[in-house]
Amino acid sequence: MRTICLLLAAAPALAAAQSALVVHPDDLHTVTVSPGVQLKELTGRSAAAGSKTDQASVALFHLEPGRASAWSYNKVGEESFFVLKGHGEVWTGSRSQPVRPGSFILIPPSVVRSIRASKDESLEFYAITTPAWSSEDDVLTTAPEKAPK
Repeated sequence: MRTICLLLAAAPALAAAQSALVVHPDDLHTVTVSPGVQLKELTGRSAAAGSKTDQASVALFHLEPGRASAWSYNKVGEESFFVLKGHGEVWTGSRSQPVRPGSFILIPPSVVRSIRASKDESLEFYAITTPAWSSEDDVLTTAPEKAPK
């Protein structure tokens, strides 16, 4: 009986912890990563109160025309990009692949990558990292040979 009473007493807290969280990018502040590269973190280690988690991070990126993300790789984290708007290319190592709205890119740990908007339009995409992105896991590096600078 005591166990049932404890469960009933905890039920409101459990229900609140299991309720859905709705976050819209328009309601978040913009972080400028580098000139022409901005993000809004929806969930992750650095997200706003209520959407912090170590499990995964989701950020909405906006790259101005011709701009690219830094060359980097994750030591542990697996990263996925889902392109919403615009055209560009994703570089993994020295290999380039075109991306457009609807493109999904899966990048395993330790793969050097960069994503670039085309010269004539901006690029928007969600970046999903599991476990959640951390500065300790993200390694900035230089472009591989034969890749654009």
